[in-house]
Formats: sequence, C-alpha cells, structure tokens
Amino acid sequence: MKEDRQWQGSHHDLAMQQADDKTVLGDFDDATLTQFGVTSRFFRKDGRFVVHTDGTDGKLHDYDIAYTFGVYPLQQYLVPFPGGRLQVLDIAWDSSPRAEGGQRWFHLHPDEKIAAGDVLYWTEPNLNWNYMCAGCHSTNLKKHYDSATRTYKTSWSEIDVSCEACHGPGSMHVGRAKAVAAGRDTGAANRGLTVVFGERKAVHWTTDDATRKPVRSQPNKSHKEIRGCARCHSRRSQLSDDFVPGQSFMDAYHPALLTQDLYYPDGQIQDEVYVWGSFQQSRMFHQGGVTCSDCHDPHSAQLRAPGEQVCYQCHAAARYATKTHHHHQAGSRGSSCVECHMPATTFMGVDRRHDHSFRIPRPDLTVKLAVPNACNACHEDKDASWAVETVEKWYGQKPKGYQQFASVLQAGRQQCVGSLPSC
Repeated sequence: MKEDRQWQGSHHDLAMQQADDKTVLGDFDDATLTQFGVTSRFFRKDGRFVVHTDGTDGKLHDYDIAYTFGVYPLQQYLVPFPGGRLQVLDIAWDSSPRAEGGQRWFHLHPDEKIAAGDVLYWTEPNLNWNYMCAGCHSTNLKKHYDSATRTYKTSWSEIDVSCEACHGPGSMHVGRAKAVAAGRDTGAANRGLTVVFGERKAVHWTTDDATRKPVRSQPNKSHKEIRGCARCHSRRSQLSDDFVPGQSFMDAYHPALLTQDLYYPDGQIQDEVYVWGSFQQSRMFHQGGVTCSDCHDPHSAQLRAPGEQVCYQCHAAARYATKTHHHHQAGSRGSSCVECHMPATTFMGVDRRHDHSFRIPRPDLTVKLAVPNACNACHEDKDASWAVETVEKWYGQKPKGYQQFASVLQAGRQQCVGSLPSC
C-alpha cells in the first residue's frame, strides 16, 4: 500500500536497525578519532563491527556494535552491556555529505572531557538506551526493568518506529487486508486500524479576503494527531510503561513546561526539547487549527512541499515572498520563511532543529532579556540594538508577536515582581 511504501526508508523506518553491511554508515575500515588523549579505533573483526575505546573503568577495550541508532544527519551506535543494557556510544558518525563537512567521526562532547563515572559518560545512565531512548525508537517497547537486580529485559514488537507506534495494535488491519486479498472484504471500519487520524479529511485552506490570512474550512477540535506525535516529539517524563496508542498523551507522560534552561524566557527552545513544546506556543496551533501533517507527510516524514513552498500551501506567496515583506534579496537567507520564523539551534554537534513556535523576530527582547533573535543569528557583526532600529524602520513599529509572556516569565524565574526596577 502507498503508506507503507512512503514509510520505507524514512527516518522512522531507520530509527534503529541491526548493525550490518547495509545499515552501518560509519567508517569501520580501521578509522581512528583522538579526543582528550584517547584514541578510539573503528574496525571489522570476524564480520562484526567493533570499536576500541575507553570503557566503564576508563581503560581501552574492544566493544561490539549491536545496533545502529538513527541515520541523518548523524548515526549513533549501540553497545550491549551486562544486565540487558544497551549503551549509546558518544562518538557518532556525521552522515551528511563530505562537501558539508560530513563523512567523519566526531565526539558529542567536543569541548569537555567526560570522565568514567560521570552521569554523562557513555556507559552511564544518561546514555543508557533502555532508559533514555528506547521508547521513541522502537514500537511497543517494554523496558522490563528489575529494580532489585538493576537489570533490563527490554522487548519490542518492531525494532524501529513502525505503523503500530502511531496506529496501535494492527491485527485487525492485517486481517482486513488478508480478507480483501482473498476477495472477501469484511467491511471493517477504518480499514481495521485501531487509531485513525482524520483531522485533515475533507479539509482545505483558503485566504480571507479582508485579513489576507489563511482560514481552515472547519475548526480542528480534537488535536488527536498532535497528541499522538507528542509522545516522542516532546521533552517529557514517562509515568507508565503501559501506554497504548489512542490513549490520552497525559495519561502516561508529563511534558516539560517552559522550564529554565530548557526554554528561554520568551519560549524559544534552548535545550533539546524537540517540537511539541514550541508548537503549543504558536498562533498556528491556537487559532489556525494547524496540525503536524499539514506540513509533514506522516509516513515519509518529509515536508509536503519543498523548502518555502510548504509555507505557501496556506500563506499567499504574492504577499509574503516579496521584498516588501521580508526586506531581503530573493533567494537569500534573510528572505527565508524558515530562517526568520523558525530559527534553528544545533544539537548533538551537527543536528539543526527548528523552533516551531513560528514567532516574529523580537530583537527588542534580546536587548531586554538577552534571548536570541533571528536577525542577529545572521547579522552576527551587528548588535541587537541595530536590529531593533532596522526592524522599526522597515515596519514602522516594534513587533509584538504572539508570545508576550517573556517579561513576566523572566520575573518569575528571578523570584521578583515584574514591575520592580531591579527586574
């Protein structure tokens, strides 16, 4: 079926794989990387992929690679340890093209020596796959942690992020497919799928003649899709190991709020908080009824249209793809919807992740609260005051944006009343 073909080769399909000649992207042809006096070597032995690197005791050992972890722009590797643990190696392979600086081994902590015993060391809890990563990289994951013996017997239905990760148990769907193939369609509702995401069905977008803003043909009231995606595309704590797709997100997870050090006081992403938390702040979510699959194909995980064209599905290019709107040369970085309204932060050395709050750049808040702004992300040779003056000159006013809570949140973080001069 079409959806399965789209999923094949997607980031969900390749989220985790057994290490073999087809799945391993890294150079295991006796390649080396030296970091803080430790030289790690990557090689093949008897058909296995092996890394010679520092271990739990800080000494060099040979470790077999059992699984690949992710695919682009970096690929990591999982090493089996006693007690059912899988540990994520903190040396990763940059899988981007060589012309972009890729095709190399690099360390995830390039500027800080992480010693054995540190919680951030690769054999310690923060890089333990069972605890930290497994639930979002495999399907129907059960940790099966035994606190008495401190061991795992982790299991999964599929090694990667497959259909059932979003649509729930698929036995009825498979049964219906077999019936159709045998010429005896059972007429199962929703094609036998346990969870159906139908929020975009028969929905279209138009432009309001008066406001020139996008309008959804019918309001989106359920937000089922966004909550389904939130399970993995959010910074959250897990409350239960028994979550089944279709349940409420909040039944099993506790999402991080605009916590200090995770988000800047204006709500921009600061640490690895993923997408859900910033999108919840957006006007697109609150007023427009926009859902994830308006922009992203849910099966291929690719954008529904290339580059800025995905924005012009709803926002009239005749209005926004103009110098009158963005005040930059066409085709330049400054003319990009994404660069201005979805500024990126690089995590894990090479992974640029875009803020999804779709905010108006606010250099005035940089002056006031030292938060980042999209203007100075490009114009690094200028200060934020220059950006404030330029924006005001262009548009005749200081932009307000949709996220207007920054000063109050900052005052709360400082445990003072926002009206006091000292704040």
